[in-house]
Amino acid sequence: MAFTLLVKQKKLFGKTRLDIPSLAQACGFKYGSNNEFYILQEEEQENNSAIFYNPDRIGRGIVFDGSRAGEGIYEVSYNIPDTRAEIADFVRLVKEMERRLGKVEMYCVEEERAFTSGELEEGIDRFAAFSLESLRRFCGNKEYSEYILSLALWPYTLPKEKAALWESCTELLDFEQTLHDLQSMDVYYAKPRLLQKNDTKAIGAFYVLTEECVSVFPVRADGFLNFDEIKIDEAFIQFFIYSEQRVMEGLYSYEHFIEEMKGRGAQMFDGAHILVPSMNKAALEGLAGKLGSAGHKL
Repeated sequence: MAFTLLVKQKKLFGKTRLDIPSLAQACGFKYGSNNEFYILQEEEQENNSAIFYNPDRIGRGIVFDGSRAGEGIYEVSYNIPDTRAEIADFVRLVKEMERRLGKVEMYCVEEERAFTSGELEEGIDRFAAFSLESLRRFCGNKEYSEYILSLALWPYTLPKEKAALWESCTELLDFEQTLHDLQSMDVYYAKPRLLQKNDTKAIGAFYVLTEECVSVFPVRADGFLNFDEIKIDEAFIQFFIYSEQRVMEGLYSYEHFIEEMKGRGAQMFDGAHILVPSMNKAALEGLAGKLGSAGHKL
């Protein structure tokens, strides 16, 4: 669910083309484009489209679609539920777009009505109240086996205690703080490289743990979005020595890597991922040696 606003420039000729980096700078935002796993690639854009976020209050991301800029039409949206801070950021972006475009028509697809920027600003509390209601409804849906939200930087699987807390929350403050705290951490959010064998058609997922880097890894090797129909047959972990710009020799069982990290006290990052602490070269070599000696080298 989203709040989607079509912004159409009334100017007949010489349509204004909005520039993503310039918009981001004016609003104090950062921007990027999602890869196939819904992980943000910073400062990238695709077809004049990007996701904006406020680094001082990171939420679920504001989607900007400028693919029809030549027609003077732009589409901006925020996900529901969202934080009040990001809803206010959305309105601020729309006002900056209006300032640059001049006279515009703004139409909300979901509410099937026109808006002015003033009406949007006056409606922030109403939009936030609807987000609160939507968050409670989402967390209260017992048909879900997992509660997953796409955020500005990466997907977030709610821990059970958060889902229970937000099912009955009366304000968005904890929701807003949690999303910001998670995404403001200086971490590498691991994504797999998928390869298929020509003969057996088996699909392997390859993850890499890098030296001197706090990292987030899924507990299950197939724990990533957008590949529900792909079955992972094998999963591996490799180790990269950043200081020497080389991949260590050897592939190791991903499942046993996760078990080993849990045994070393790795904390849960969310409901489906663990936080692997920074490890130096010696620690990575020791980890590889232990996995290999235990018969987990492949």
